[in-house]
Amino acid sequence: MDRVKKLSSKLQAQGQKMTKQRRAILEVLSASDKPLTAEEIFLLVRERKENTSLTTVYRNLKKLFAAGLITREGFHDDKAQFQLLSDCHCHNLICLNCRKVVKIDECPLSSFAKTVGEREGFTITEHRMELYGYCSDCLQRAKKE
Repeated sequence: MDRVKKLSSKLQAQGQKMTKQRRAILEVLSASDKPLTAEEIFLLVRERKENTSLTTVYRNLKKLFAAGLITREGFHDDKAQFQLLSDCHCHNLICLNCRKVVKIDECPLSSFAKTVGEREGFTITEHRMELYGYCSDCLQRAKKE
């Protein structure tokens, strides 16, 4: 079963419909190797000849986020970015120039989150870490300029 079908089943199990717009948004996110802004998703959905508006994309992103199907990532130029919820717990390195995203599989925060949670009387249910900088390709191009 492909990823979009699994997400569709999960959405329907929560009593929500899988509309054409929601399917198109999930397909766009599934095809992307990096988080996308709502505007980028809107343009990619429109390229697929789906009739939608930016308002509809925002509304559906909100519902898909609430349903636990997508994540809302850090901010690029003050805009939230979205991607499908990952099957693994990982963190990201994000290039500030080309927006390349490198997944980090190991989690350096698990023991820290547990220690801080216990100390503060807080139950940690999730965490995310994003490290921003410049990838080696962008650094090489900058040196040549």
